[in-house]
This record gives sequence, structure tokens and C-alpha cells, in this order.
Amino acid sequence: MINRFIRNFLNGQHIVHKIRQVQTVRLTFLHQCIKNEWPPAAVLSLGARAASSSSSSSNRPSHRSKLLNDYHNNRAANLQLNDLGNHVVEFALDQRGSRFIEQKLENANPTEKAQLVDALRGHVVTLALQMYGNHVIRKTLGTVDTAAQIEITNELSAQVLILSLHQYGNWVIRCVLEHCTEQQKRHVLEQLHGNVLSLATDKYGCRVIQHVIEHGLPEDREPIMRLLHENLFTLVTDPYGCYVIEHVIVHGLPEDRERIARSLQENITSLSINECGSRVVRRLLEHCTEQQKRPVLEQLHGNVLSLVTDKYGVFVIKHVLEHGLPEDREPIVRNLHENVLTLATDQYGTFVIEHVIEHGRPEDRERIVRSLQGDILKNADHNGICNVINKCLFFGTTEQKNALIEQVCADNGSGIPPLLQMIKDPFGNKVVLKMLNVADPARRQKMMLTLKTVPIKNTGNRSPESLTKHRSSTAKGQRRITNE
Repeated sequence: MINRFIRNFLNGQHIVHKIRQVQTVRLTFLHQCIKNEWPPAAVLSLGARAASSSSSSSNRPSHRSKLLNDYHNNRAANLQLNDLGNHVVEFALDQRGSRFIEQKLENANPTEKAQLVDALRGHVVTLALQMYGNHVIRKTLGTVDTAAQIEITNELSAQVLILSLHQYGNWVIRCVLEHCTEQQKRHVLEQLHGNVLSLATDKYGCRVIQHVIEHGLPEDREPIMRLLHENLFTLVTDPYGCYVIEHVIVHGLPEDRERIARSLQENITSLSINECGSRVVRRLLEHCTEQQKRPVLEQLHGNVLSLVTDKYGVFVIKHVLEHGLPEDREPIVRNLHENVLTLATDQYGTFVIEHVIEHGRPEDRERIVRSLQGDILKNADHNGICNVINKCLFFGTTEQKNALIEQVCADNGSGIPPLLQMIKDPFGNKVVLKMLNVADPARRQKMMLTLKTVPIKNTGNRSPESLTKHRSSTAKGQRRITNE
């Protein structure tokens, strides 16, 4: 009975809503009729038609045609490419519709492809700038014949710069450069050659320039390379231009790399402390010959401390330590050993010391462990030094680990062993736990004896109420952890 009442009530509400909708539509048309904007005979029929159309399309988004809606709802069985008719553009702009076109294009016959190109005519640029439409244009360029490619390319040629600077359009331009013949893409390349700097310093345009550098013919690359070399210092420190220069170093000709290395060799230090420039310096170290990068390394060797304590220079030094030849690494490691305390307490220098411990030679690690004594252990509660000690405990030999444990348990002259200082520090106590894990029985026993000298806070004078409250809060915390 109650269910029937609710159903009848809801049906009644739906009817009332429709009646009000028709009344609203009629009232609107009556006002327009009074102003002679609509003929009186059309008022009732238009109002009724508006109400009926709203009910018929209530289950379909307003921007979808019936065909696309049927496809979305799996009511278009055996739908083929030539069935789309005037709905090609609509399907191309839709996520599922565009995927349907791409899949059908793979096995489409020449007639179906020709019909698709006809339907796309006049809409190529619009689709190339859309999230899903650009995939359809790219797939079409890769599957249709030369005549159809020419037709599509002609439409795109009018907007090459706009497309190249666009999030989706740049993919279409790269597709033209990849699939079209030299004659077809000549006009596209001419426009690119006239806007190299604006493209190379753009988030999306730089990708188009990189594509030409990597895949273009020598005559296509030459005008671009000339402009890049003329504006090298501007591009090296540009957030997007640096990617283009890196691409030249990696994929360019040997003479391009040599020219870049020669042009930048006097500014290596300043570039190494620049976010973008440091990446270019690392690419030079990776891909240039030993002779080409010798002047680069000489500048790095002369400025180790300033680079190793810099936010970006530290990555250049770490690169040399990890990939350089022994003779390239030796001057750097020597500088590091002479300044272990300074670097271990520096927010960036500590990373290099840790890097040497992890990736360096055993003798490098041994020299650092020997340095972790005396004054340096007086700063054992410093985050950077704790990280260095932790690396030694993880990568060091048994003898090196034991030497460190002996040092932290010994009196450093202040009457308090560093171990007692470390357990009170949020960073140092983690190192103490690591030492307990890696120590042999004798050293572990020594650590425990040292820790027993720590005074325990007396709770004898606390009231029973405060102790009860403390135990209660502790129990609640344990239950919360258990539940989680």
C-alpha cells in the first residue's frame, strides 16, 4: 500500500512538472505573440513540441546526436565507417567516437577512406586542435593515399605556427613531418624555419623543432641549426630552449656537439649553477669526446666546492663522480676529502658525500670513515652528518662499521659520549637504531652499557591521578594504532 502511494505520488509530481513546463513555454510564446514576434497559430504547437522533445531527449546529453548516443549505449551493432555520414566530425570530437574511427581506418577500403576525407574537409584545423580530434587527423594522415594527404596538409599549412604552439596541434605537425613526402611538407618546413626561436622557446613548439633535428634531412636541419648556434646562450638557460640544445647534443652531428662545447666552455661554471644550464652541461659530459669535454672538466675541477654546495651544481659533480674516468674523478674526490665536515653539514654537499660512499671506490669510503672522528662527531646530531654515518653503516665494511660504533661510544672530551647526544635527536636516534642492527654482539653490548648511563626521568613525585591519566592516554593510542 505504501509503495503504491509513493509511486502514484511521484507520477503525479512528474505530470505536474510537465504541465508547468508547457504552461511556461506557452506564456513565453504568448508574450512574443503580443509583440508580433511569433504568429498566434504557432504558439500552441511550438509549446507542445518543446515539451515533447524535452521528454524524448531526457536520456540523451544535449550535445549528442541519436547515432552517437546509440553507439555510446551499445545500440549501434555492426556500425561501419561509411554509416557515419554527416556525423564524422561529431564522432571525431568524442572520446569513444574518435577511437571508433581510428580502429575502422586500419582496415578501411579506399572508398571508405575517401568518404572520411570528404567529411573532414573544412574541419581539419578545428579537429587538430582538439583532444580527441587530433588523434583522428593523425591516424588519417598515416593511412590514406598521397592525394588525400595533400588535401589534409593544404588545410593545415594555413595554420602551421598556431598548430605547432598548441598542446594537441604540435602532434599533428609532427605527424605531417613524419608521414608526408618532401614536396608535401615543404611549405610546413618553410614556416617552421621562419619561426625557429619562438618555437624553440615554447612548451610545445620545442617538440616540433626537436623532431626536425632528429628526423629531418640535412637541408631541413641546416637553417634551424644556424639559428640555434646564433642564439645558443639564450636557449641554454631557457626552460624549453635547453631541451632543444640537449636534443642537438644527443641526436645532432659530431660537428654540432663540438661547436656547442667550444662555445660554452668559458661559461661552464655559471651554467652548472643554473637549473637549465646544468642539464646541458651533463649532456656534454655524456656525449662529447674526451678531447671536447676536457675544457669543461677543467672548469669543474677548479670550482668543486662552489658547485658541490649549489642546488644545481651538485648534480653536475655527482654526474662526474658516477660516470667520469678515474682521472676526472680524482681531483673532485680530493677536494671532498679535504672538506668532509663542511660538506656533511651543507644541505647539498651532504648528498655528494653520501654519493661517494654509495658509488665510490672502497678507498674513497675508507677515507671518509676515517674523517668521521674528532670534531665531526661533536656534530653527530646534525641531520647531514647523521645521513653520512647512516650511509657508512649501510655500505661500509665490518671494520668500518665497528670503527664508527667505537667512536660514538667513546668520550669525546665533553664527558658525554656522542651516542647519548644522538639518541635525543630526531635524526641521530635513527642512526643509533641502525648501529644496533648492524653491530656485532660485543659492540652491541658496549652500546647498551653506554645507554644505561642515561638518567631516567623520575616519576615518583607524580600524583596517582596524573599517572593514571598518562596510562589511559597511552592505552587509547595503542588501541588506535591497532584499529588502524
